[in-house]
Amino acid sequence: MKNRNTQIIAGSIGLIGLSLLAGCTSQAVTMIQPRTGATAECSGSSYGFGPLFSEKISDSCARVYEDRGFVPLERLTPEDRASLEQRGLLPK
Repeated sequence: MKNRNTQIIAGSIGLIGLSLLAGCTSQAVTMIQPRTGATAECSGSSYGFGPLFSEKISDSCARVYEDRGFVPLERLTPEDRASLEQRGLLPK
């Protein structure tokens, strides 16, 4: 009986471990240039320990665009948002 319980526990731990490794994650950030309305999509996706890698990929991409004057869509100032909406340049 003790041997059977050990097998069940070991099997359960194995399944939990496999499900953690097999998970798929993705992260996306929409960047926008407030003056021109140009947009860029920074995204990353990976399997297993993906959150670490997908976040690193999308953050790296976002930094490149930030150096060019882009900002994440959710961080637009109210003034920039209003200006882009008036010009019809804000993505839906």
